[in-house]
Amino acid sequence: MKLRDKLTLFFSLAAGLLVLTFGLSVYYFSAQYRTSEFYNRLLKRVDITEKMFLEKESFTPKGYELIRNQFLNTLPDETEEVVEVTAGWEKQLKQPYPQDFLVSLQENEEAYFFEQERQGAGRIFHLAGGNYAVIITAVDRVGISMLANLQSILVLAIVIGIVMMTLMSHYLSGRILQPISAKIKKANTISAKNLHERLLVFNPDDEIGQLAIAFNRLLDRIDLAFNAQKLFVANASHEIRNPLTAIIGEADVALEKNRGVEEYKEALVHIQVEAERLNRLVNNLLQLSAVSSNLSDVKRETLSVNTLVEEALAAYRTMNPECQVNVSSSNHNPQVLGNKNLLQTALINLLDNASKFSGNAPVSLTVEKMMDEVEVTVADKGMGIPEEDIPKIYQPFFRSENVRNIRGTGIGIPLTVRIIELHQGRFEVHSKLNQGTVVKMKLPCV
Repeated sequence: MKLRDKLTLFFSLAAGLLVLTFGLSVYYFSAQYRTSEFYNRLLKRVDITEKMFLEKESFTPKGYELIRNQFLNTLPDETEEVVEVTAGWEKQLKQPYPQDFLVSLQENEEAYFFEQERQGAGRIFHLAGGNYAVIITAVDRVGISMLANLQSILVLAIVIGIVMMTLMSHYLSGRILQPISAKIKKANTISAKNLHERLLVFNPDDEIGQLAIAFNRLLDRIDLAFNAQKLFVANASHEIRNPLTAIIGEADVALEKNRGVEEYKEALVHIQVEAERLNRLVNNLLQLSAVSSNLSDVKRETLSVNTLVEEALAAYRTMNPECQVNVSSSNHNPQVLGNKNLLQTALINLLDNASKFSGNAPVSLTVEKMMDEVEVTVADKGMGIPEEDIPKIYQPFFRSENVRNIRGTGIGIPLTVRIIELHQGRFEVHSKLNQGTVVKMKLPCV
């Protein structure tokens, strides 16, 4: 069911319930008023009947004539009885009355009853000649007719009101939802070919305007992701093509003619170097893809940071025997919860960058416990990073102009940052051109 139909149904039901409640309330209170008002009229007839039959000797001729005229002005289907209250007085009554009415009349000296359409009222009068019960009954035909007429009017008004409210709700909901429908139509035209287009925002303060703003921001993020993906594919293709081109070129040169053993060995060495470069690139890409999801499926354990650093340093020294890394740590032995292989990869990447961009000059690695986290700092005195390039190093394959001639893939830092983030940690970098770089890996302790 469409939202417009839902709103129409909701408002129609709400309006119908409201109108129905109002109609029932009007009918109920009108019926109560009619009953009460007719009881008052019956009581007046009781008083007139008592004066007419029991006190007529006390009136002047003119007063008696007035009472008589009032008495003759009877109610519809009126009956009246005046009975002296003695033992067994109920048997003298000519009309049948409800037993509880008679009991109440004798106990309270005034009572009412309502039986089907007939209403009755009675009162006991204490006179010198004895106690007398005066009972009047009648049918409020005018009131009942007016009440029936009111019922018909209310039913008709409720039906017409619900129909009109349904039509009005359908129209108004359409007007209210028209901007959303227009935005849906516009959003359906946006694809990868025109991802730069955005929804129009007429009023940024209302919900529809805020919805359009949120959707435009979503498109901004998607556009950014598309551009990042295009850049990633372009850079990955370029980085993979370079070693492949070198490998194919070396193989073509070696196969152009018969060569000596040393020449073949030299060609194979070049091919091996480029193949290892390609292998590192592919492995880094696979690792970056793996850690771009989450750690829910990755094994985690409690790790000693000092041991983690020692093992990572030993592995890196195997990779780069010429590195000069000086390690210092506090007396504490902080522990973290994480994946050993991923954290070692992050540390090796930091050590490799520090050594590589400083020409294997001395690099310092410091481990320090800070409150509820451990801080691993790697500092070098290398060529540094230009200030305007620091925000860009988080992008895969980005490399500053001053390091273009140094081997690398541009994946190490993005991979390291992602690993740290998956461990709920933080990555910080401080660098000055030609003065060196300091990077900090902060992880929560357990």
